[in-house]
Amino acid sequence: MHLLRRGVLALGLVGLVGTQACSSEEAGPGTSGTSGTGGGTSGASGGTSGANGGTSGANGGTDVGTSGTSGGPVAEDDGLIPSTSIWRKTTEWYRPIDAAPVAAHSAEMIGALAKWGTTGIFQIDFSISVLDGKGAPKVTIPAQDEADSDPVPIPAQGYIEGDYAYGACPDGEDCHLLVLDPGSNLLFEVYQAQKSGAAWSGFLATWQLDKTYPRTNRGLGCSSADAAGLPIVPGLIGYKETKKGAIPHALRFILRNEYIRGVAGDRNRPNVVYPASHGSTAGDAAKGIPYGGRLRLKKTIAETDPRIKTPGGKALLRALQTYGMILADGGNIPLVAESVKVHQDANAAETWEGLLGPRDLGFLQPSDFEVIAIPKDNPAGVPGWYATKSEYEAQLQKPLGCVDVVQP
Repeated sequence: MHLLRRGVLALGLVGLVGTQACSSEEAGPGTSGTSGTGGGTSGASGGTSGANGGTSGANGGTDVGTSGTSGGPVAEDDGLIPSTSIWRKTTEWYRPIDAAPVAAHSAEMIGALAKWGTTGIFQIDFSISVLDGKGAPKVTIPAQDEADSDPVPIPAQGYIEGDYAYGACPDGEDCHLLVLDPGSNLLFEVYQAQKSGAAWSGFLATWQLDKTYPRTNRGLGCSSADAAGLPIVPGLIGYKETKKGAIPHALRFILRNEYIRGVAGDRNRPNVVYPASHGSTAGDAAKGIPYGGRLRLKKTIAETDPRIKTPGGKALLRALQTYGMILADGGNIPLVAESVKVHQDANAAETWEGLLGPRDLGFLQPSDFEVIAIPKDNPAGVPGWYATKSEYEAQLQKPLGCVDVVQP
């Protein structure tokens, strides 16, 4: 979930403290879900995240008002981000951290995390699609503060977060629209995407897949379609890569606001560390994990653990131990996987069933993880680490205060 935080948006309020949206946290693949996340200040206006853990949505999936190609599986290889993208070498999503040092006060930060979501279950949400923009008609989304204004190729058939049809995402939900156009090396991520007739609205962040971004991403204190100022797609659990048995990147994860570093309503309290560049005024844990904090699953949990029943569960465990997960937003359900709806449009037999379920690693507790140190370099170099408590804490930045947005 994202909250208002800039004067030009909606009600003209700055740094609002958000309410925590609650989800049923019960839905899984093939099940329609209810509202999911809460927290964050990224994007254009307040709201909760889309449907919880389901791959079939409440409102169907075709759009009758747009011409162009259909949304389909987007990757040229098994990952959501094309293998040719420089991001595979220059972003934190693809840096292995299995040998990285643990932050000296990791136990203190983990200790502030009482549980996952509302139920305490380490759950996966399956309700967000990545659409193929190749050849699709381009739509201009009116610009907002900190947003981009590039024409977005939106296919005729596709889904908004929650597996909603275009224009059907309820007000107050995150309603992310994610479109990848490999041919142009562009990734379009829209927060609170809404369609009325032929017109679209929302907060657009355009990412260039052949560009090496600075450590501050789109700019220090500058938003994206996610609260942490990061792109969303690289941190999703991809369907094809999971089928192949390897998830070679870090994962985007979500915590409830009361467990995220910060003091509710205080825009001057630093609660952001690299690789994040933006945060929220909704965090309310004095010693909690900051936005951008990276957790790694301890080796005490083995792939042979009898509680892990599916091949996807084993692949996910390996990813959490090799690449970890990066705190990107506030809400209820910790992890987010790609919806299978787009894949089913191409082949009705495609399914997450038997591959990965919403609670396949549900037994994992916060104490099974550790917070790793902050790297001093970008992934292309030989890293040093901010590992002591004083070094780590000195890296904290304020959540807001964008001056110059790095344009694509």
